[in-house]
Amino acid sequence: MKKTLLFLTFLGALAYAQTQTLITGKVGDEKGLPLPGANVTLKDTYDGASCDTAGRFTFKTDEKGNQTLVVSFIGYQPAEFVVDLNGKTLSLQVQLKEQQGEIREVVISAGAFETGDLKRPLVLKPMDIATTPSAMGDIYGALTTLPGAQIVGSDGGLYVRGGEGYETKTFIDGMLVASPYSPKMPDLPTRSRFSPMLFTGTAFSTGGYSAEYGQALSSAINLSTVGMADRNQTNVSLMTVGASASHTQKWNNTSLTGSVDYYDMYPYYSLVKQRMEWHRAPYQLSGNFMFRQKTGKYGLLKIFGYTSLNRSSLFYNYQGDTAKPSLIRLQDDNYYLNAIYTNQLGEKWRLKTGLAFSHDITKTGIDNDLLKDNANAISQRLTLTNDITDHISLKFGEELNRNAFSRGYFQYDSSFTWNTDFRLMDYAIYVEPEVRIRSKLVFRIGFRAEYLDLMHEWDPVPRISLAYKIKDYSQVSLAFGMFRQRAENQYLVYNHNLQSEKATHLILNYQYERDNMIFRIELYRKWYTQLVKYTLEYNPDPNSYSNAGKGYAQGVDIFLRDSRSVKNLDYWLSYSFIDTRRDYRNFGRELVPSFISPHTYSAVIKYFIEKTRTFLGLTAMHASGKMYYNPFITDYAGTKTRAYNDVSANITQVFPLWKSYVAVYTNLSNILGFSNVYGYHYSATPDAGGEYTRYPILPQSKRFFILGAFFVMQ
Repeated sequence: MKKTLLFLTFLGALAYAQTQTLITGKVGDEKGLPLPGANVTLKDTYDGASCDTAGRFTFKTDEKGNQTLVVSFIGYQPAEFVVDLNGKTLSLQVQLKEQQGEIREVVISAGAFETGDLKRPLVLKPMDIATTPSAMGDIYGALTTLPGAQIVGSDGGLYVRGGEGYETKTFIDGMLVASPYSPKMPDLPTRSRFSPMLFTGTAFSTGGYSAEYGQALSSAINLSTVGMADRNQTNVSLMTVGASASHTQKWNNTSLTGSVDYYDMYPYYSLVKQRMEWHRAPYQLSGNFMFRQKTGKYGLLKIFGYTSLNRSSLFYNYQGDTAKPSLIRLQDDNYYLNAIYTNQLGEKWRLKTGLAFSHDITKTGIDNDLLKDNANAISQRLTLTNDITDHISLKFGEELNRNAFSRGYFQYDSSFTWNTDFRLMDYAIYVEPEVRIRSKLVFRIGFRAEYLDLMHEWDPVPRISLAYKIKDYSQVSLAFGMFRQRAENQYLVYNHNLQSEKATHLILNYQYERDNMIFRIELYRKWYTQLVKYTLEYNPDPNSYSNAGKGYAQGVDIFLRDSRSVKNLDYWLSYSFIDTRRDYRNFGRELVPSFISPHTYSAVIKYFIEKTRTFLGLTAMHASGKMYYNPFITDYAGTKTRAYNDVSANITQVFPLWKSYVAVYTNLSNILGFSNVYGYHYSATPDAGGEYTRYPILPQSKRFFILGAFFVMQ
């Protein structure tokens, strides 16, 4: 594991230790009559309650500072109030105005997880991610427990609905992140570069997403950074894998947060035997800052910067033979800067503009040979939103992405040196009106057009989605759209004329949501065209690459989350079935990709014991066997690995410490010791009997254990 951000889990658990605010009150109509069943929630959270028969409500929240309280009831106009949450009891009297003929608004949910009256697919909060045992504080690890995602333990990225990891794109405040994952060694997974605690929420779309997002073939993840800090605070964490420290300073209209993190797997690997032989266990030094500045009444400038230095080396034999393994050395330096400005322009116009910069240098040494990749990306975006009427809104904007990539290779034995590079500009415009017909029907028509100058490619990518309210708490949604993504750097660097890969999404969704409980079932079909094919990977001959690939994916995803039935208990269950085939890369025909499990199940259970301030978490995951193929036999039919199983658990105990807090955290993965196999490698030559020997791709160890403490000083 090259980057272990597990101190984030302590942050999530520690939220329970903070002084909670008790919110109580009564909701009635204009005549003062109570409204039993009215919903009272804090916007963008799961905190809230329903009114009893007397219209009274009460709930506790761990949120701090100025928050928006939303009060809604069928047949009445919803009301929003800004409340100051400072640990003191808050009592409210709310009157709602009757709205004839109106019911609870419908929201488009096909391909995305919508909650309440939010118009964005908010899925997981930072605490959801930090306290999911199998994720170990990793954003993408937590998203793997949601339907549509595949469990792939030997590679990088998030694999969604038949798509490869690179087909899922990450955005921070709407800005594309060129390199969201830490570097990886062969047969080992990678993790997110970023802490979930840097963000207020993670929006996960498995398809059919807004025209605002481009260059994503299968899935889009939007991470929203935190706003103004509400207090001065210092955090320190100590773990079995490293340490970190951060400080937040707040002024009237300004806040600044800085952190430094160091992770080193050498002490852990020295105590716990690993399957791979490390020459130098992974270690990382990273830091980030967040600057926030209010401008005027509604304006906010947010600047986020991040840098990390990663180093590791191991002895590795691709085919598992008895021959001397190669020494692989990995060195990665990453720098990222993101600036976002938002403001309200008059009563109906909203402005959002941003600029992002990414610089990533990766050096991979194989014995005495060296491969060096240098990637630079600059992104600019401008979005305007206008609420034309109460039923019609319009979003439109433009973006520009400039990418530069170079690859150099040095072969020691022959002193051969090879270098190549490319530069690419991607221009895009998008417009997306949304129309609501009362509260029963809403539809959104999106149009996006992109131009890539390197290959002189222009593509329109229209999208449409709609939702219809069946009953008060249930609805159906439909989404259809075209999506495109330029070929990966590792292919474009050899053939500059490769066209974009394309996918068409069709999604049908049913969703029931009420009082912190949501159930959804979704059917989908995807058609892939112009996928990249090659005869041999890393071949510098441009003619060996083409866009002749194709494929399809279809299936059903089911999801249930409930945090209302049992006090202090939150759980979600998911199931995914997928049928998919592809003819791409060096495939000779359409095959089931080796990262696909037809059936995937997951259960995440979290329980908080208030009396002892103890947080318990349990994750259980199962995935049916994956196909694997002998690459040296062209007509090999393939067979399946054994099924994947994992049960992971964590326990967090929070203690007061003077005017501060300390959380002691323990996490153990695969507690039942399942013997999982991710796939197989084959020897390059047959044995005396003409058989190709296969070697399993295994986890580094059956279990992974973490122990740490997190301190908060205010």
